Amino acid sequence: MAPLLQVKNIKTYYGNICALKGVTFKINQGEIVCLIGANGAGKTTTLKSITGILHPREGSIFFDGEDITNMEPHHIVEKGISMVPEGRHVFSKLTTLENLEMGAFVRKDKTAIQEDIERIFKLFPRLKERSKQSAGTLSGGEQQMLAIARSLMSKPKLLLLDEPSMGLAPILLESIFENVKEINAQGTTVLLVEQNTKSALMIADRGYVLQTGLVSLSGTTKELRESEMVKKTYLGIA
Repeated sequence: MAPLLQVKNIKTYYGNICALKGVTFKINQGEIVCLIGANGAGKTTTLKSITGILHPREGSIFFDGEDITNMEPHHIVEKGISMVPEGRHVFSKLTTLENLEMGAFVRKDKTAIQEDIERIFKLFPRLKERSKQSAGTLSGGEQQMLAIARSLMSKPKLLLLDEPSMGLAPILLESIFENVKEINAQGTTVLLVEQNTKSALMIADRGYVLQTGLVSLSGTTKELRESEMVKKTYLGIA
């Protein structure tokens, strides 16, 4: 079976600066795959390249068998990829419910949209309690839940998560990762970009290590947890 997402030797630039120097990886249907690496390694640039915010100058990206390398972002959302950006970026003046409705902007199936909102409220009960509250007044953890929930409203086949644990208290961090596992169990494939390497390697099936714009290591998360380089560089184990 062909991978759901296949990234082949992409080179992405900011002006004359080459941020990705030939990144290659794949994600199969139903997996949770993590990208780990230090700040500046190219993790967010990889997500921006997949979602069409940036277009690689070289290489190709295939999703569900279709070349999406130079496709515009709104078309990529329609194809079934949705991204939760780093820093959440909820619509602060809109209510929680209105944020969820905004997430379904590419859809026309109003009955199914309402059913999905109810499903979201079961997954994130806190959001149901806050449904009429302005998103800007939610806590950081609640805003992260909302950002994920809003992305799910487009019914993605592939959900991209950029640093979902950033700025969260440990107890909320655990809750968010449990939500990610449940989202995956319900049928959504996940690409997780995360600096919290220990947590990422606990919930993912496989992972790739990015270093200065290149994949330096890949394997099952068990293999990565046992890698001396990962233990020393990312897990703080001497």
